[in-house]
Amino acid sequence: MQSVADSSFDAWIKYYRQDENAPNTIVSYYTKGALVALLLDLSLRARSQGLRSLDDVMRLLWTRYGRGFYAPDGRVAVQASGLDERGFAELIREATGITTERWLQDWAEGTSELPLARVLKWVGVQLKLSASDNAASALGLRLSESEGRTRISHVLNDGAAHAAGLSAGDELVAIDGLRADVKSLKARLSRCKVGSRLQVLVFRRDELITTEVQLGTPPATEAKLTLDARPPVAATRLRANWLGEGR
Repeated sequence: MQSVADSSFDAWIKYYRQDENAPNTIVSYYTKGALVALLLDLSLRARSQGLRSLDDVMRLLWTRYGRGFYAPDGRVAVQASGLDERGFAELIREATGITTERWLQDWAEGTSELPLARVLKWVGVQLKLSASDNAASALGLRLSESEGRTRISHVLNDGAAHAAGLSAGDELVAIDGLRADVKSLKARLSRCKVGSRLQVLVFRRDELITTEVQLGTPPATEAKLTLDARPPVAATRLRANWLGEGR
């Protein structure tokens, strides 16, 4: 729903002022930005056969725009012009000889999934995603507990709770006639299968509402990294170069 570039641009009006719909509309430019940097570094290493990396880009940035900016007493020594946003790809090309406009367009300015699994495989690392064991994820919502009450803090788009008409702020009272809280909900859902239907009772302000929720498939949000048992020789060399092994 949002690119990492837009997330950075809108930080002060969205990221640092999040509301109940934030998980459906924004991404963290801290988290996704780090993943974009990882992709960029590994891609530069792979394209140059380990001769160039994001380190070369950062050194050039420091030499041209950082060194000499501050005086020994900590004051700004020069009036810096800074790097124009559209000049980053050209600076990468200058530092590494590699064209990256398409990568930056897709990863930093696009909203498609990042090709993490494919790129990590280049260095002999397997990425596998699995569903969280958080019970609320099967319902497509997030819960909070305060003063003995369990409330829905977020309802995720296209999830079971969203389809059933539940809303952020609803107080969760019971599921299938039994009192519901975070602990009991996990135990209850552990006995249910995808497609199961549950009667959910909530308070919305002063109104008691009953609705039916059909459990969906929890999204794959948990990441596990493992090393290939027998990676190709090229992947082994690239991984050693990446991790600085043997230096």
